[in-house]
Amino acid sequence: MNRFFFHLARVFPLIPLKTLTSATKQRTIFPFYHAVSNEEIIHIKHLYKIRSTGDFERDLDFLVKNFIPEDILTFQEKLKNNEPLKHNSFILSFDDGLSEFYDIIAPILLRKGIPATCFLNSGFIDNRDLFFRYKASVLVEKIKKTKSDTFVEKAKIFLKSKNLRAKDISESILAINYPNRSFLDELAIILEVDFSDYLNVKRPYMSSDQINSLIKKGFRFGAHSIDHPEYANIPQDEQISETLESINDVTNRFQLNYKFFSFPFTDFDVSGRFFSRIFSKEHPIADMTFGCAGLKNDSCTDNIQRIPIETDNFTATEIIRGEYYYYIFKGLFNKNIIFRGN
Repeated sequence: MNRFFFHLARVFPLIPLKTLTSATKQRTIFPFYHAVSNEEIIHIKHLYKIRSTGDFERDLDFLVKNFIPEDILTFQEKLKNNEPLKHNSFILSFDDGLSEFYDIIAPILLRKGIPATCFLNSGFIDNRDLFFRYKASVLVEKIKKTKSDTFVEKAKIFLKSKNLRAKDISESILAINYPNRSFLDELAIILEVDFSDYLNVKRPYMSSDQINSLIKKGFRFGAHSIDHPEYANIPQDEQISETLESINDVTNRFQLNYKFFSFPFTDFDVSGRFFSRIFSKEHPIADMTFGCAGLKNDSCTDNIQRIPIETDNFTATEIIRGEYYYYIFKGLFNKNIIFRGN
């Protein structure tokens, strides 16, 4: 549905953003990305399309023309005091703690004077392991580039044995979910892919030293779970432990005096009971959490919904305008808020 409104924004871009923010009273937006690069990134290549540096800078130019960049701690303070920001503002963030944040993104943001927050998977810092979806992308690339029919046949036999029978072998690999992530390590052995070697050579994630360097330059950091599970597919006690342990690891390791968390994948189907535990008055686990449902309110007011910008070939202009159009449309059916069941 969102894409329809992004297309609509592409065709009808004439409504001023000031009119849209005023009509919806949604003055603060939370766009987020993962990586920016002019080079092909194999572990992302088969998952989603990332921005080039030129596209990213054009996104930023649009944002600063229409919104004031704000630091996440300023927003947190306003939220705590029930004081909404009175001007149109944006709070920028990035998920997964990828090395492109240090090498490419941070220098651009520093040059433009834009603050940002980066959410880290505590289990991947210093390239100790690789996100299971990134492993899948690496394996798909091996299948597509291999000239060995033997590799392909062995992979097909393995996937069939695991009842993974999608339209083609690549789709079967990409269909492997978090509970079955060990299949990817088994398949890597069959395809002679060494994930440890990939981590050592490609260094997809930031190191602790790089993160500390960016903290000194004013960037904020939060947690993004330990190893990026799909929360809807794991029990609630595991959801809480993933959240608690990753927040404690990140805040203690980097001596942070705030506790922010962004959900891996999505916060879809995360219950009100979970948020009651996370924001317990006696022993709160987090100060704020972040989903990715687009421009939408949440019955849990400390859980903020962000706007994914890496959507097909749409520009930030089209995505953000489209989100406002969609918000207005949903408002006709009272669907602008996420209600949390137990």
